Amino acid sequence: MNSSYAADAIHTPEKGSSERQQLLDTARAPVRQKLGRDVRFAVEQVRIGEGWGFVYARMQDESGAVIDYAGTPLADAAKQGYVSPDYVALLQRVDGQWVLRADAIGPTDMVWLAWPEKYGAPHALFEE
Repeated sequence: MNSSYAADAIHTPEKGSSERQQLLDTARAPVRQKLGRDVRFAVEQVRIGEGWGFVYARMQDESGAVIDYAGTPLADAAKQGYVSPDYVALLQRVDGQWVLRADAIGPTDMVWLAWPEKYGAPHALFEE
């Protein structure tokens, strides 16, 4: 597969599509588990291709307000300014299902830059 074909295969799934919904639902589940509450995603970027998916979103509460980390395992770090409202996730399609390979809740740097080498995901997945 040449690089131009690989870049063409990577796309942003349409809002409301089942492809996008499945990816976001899979990404949201570990956030709920780690923080102990439901979150909404204000999606900044969703890219899918070559069997991989990348999600970059701002986390919100049910009312649409920026997430408040009070009462979560990240509460102390948030008070000190060590977490952001962002969430990033790398997922891989395995047997027709999305599987989380890596994620970061509240990153303050671009942790995903190492993911292509670490997990074998295509570099183009992280570009827009």
